[in-house]
Amino acid sequence: MPPASDEPLYAQLTSMLRDRIAGMRPGEKIWSEPSLARELGVSRFTVARAIEQLARDGLVVRRQGSGTYVADQVMRQMPSVLLGFAEAVAASGQHSSQELRSFAPVRWRPDYPYPESEGLFLLDRLRLVNGRRMAWHRSVLSQTIVRETGLDEAVLSDPGFSLYSHLERHGHRAETAEESFHARLATAEEAALLDLPQPAAVIGVRRVTRDAAGAVIDFVEALYDARAYNYRADLRRGAQSALVNFSKGVSDVLQNNLRR
Repeated sequence: MPPASDEPLYAQLTSMLRDRIAGMRPGEKIWSEPSLARELGVSRFTVARAIEQLARDGLVVRRQGSGTYVADQVMRQMPSVLLGFAEAVAASGQHSSQELRSFAPVRWRPDYPYPESEGLFLLDRLRLVNGRRMAWHRSVLSQTIVRETGLDEAVLSDPGFSLYSHLERHGHRAETAEESFHARLATAEEAALLDLPQPAAVIGVRRVTRDAAGAVIDFVEALYDARAYNYRADLRRGAQSALVNFSKGVSDVLQNNLRR
């Protein structure tokens, strides 16, 4: 066990197991409670509390009669790397799909990164990983982009559809993006859509994506199951790639400039 600390013993054990699990593959079986208790010289009750905390954090899943396994960490986001949802999921070795909720014209809002005169469409869809709902994406696209790329419900009904790939095939490659995100509790509607227990934490993301000429090709407001969203950053003194703002003293918003 770690050196003596003011933290409860189960909390120390949770931190230790969290570090061990970080080096394991999704789906890999972890150690049994009796073996951990023997190895670390602690009670099974302490081990059980630690593993229960890992399960609540979404790091492991328990399967009755089988054991405990490393959970899928499907969304691994890295600052300065611009990836679409399908690309990020594929990079973690998982399979992505989507459920189209609607695709229709939408009224302009002052916080949209488009001129008021621009006709707009809202692409509303749920994003799945290995068949499980993980995110709710609401993308706002210009009428020009929709027309030039041939976007319609027939195209969007493909479960394997990737917006970034579709745009790139039609001459609108995503080159840069500005992204911000914050954590909060899910509403009842959001929890129902993402099959979340309540209360549940979600990660809200807003991203403006631009092409090489600086034109906006996608604006998305997305919501992720926080248990499956892993954010990794390589930080250096003097770097100005990320700014942390404290929004009205309530939630932290991290902003990043992303590039292909």
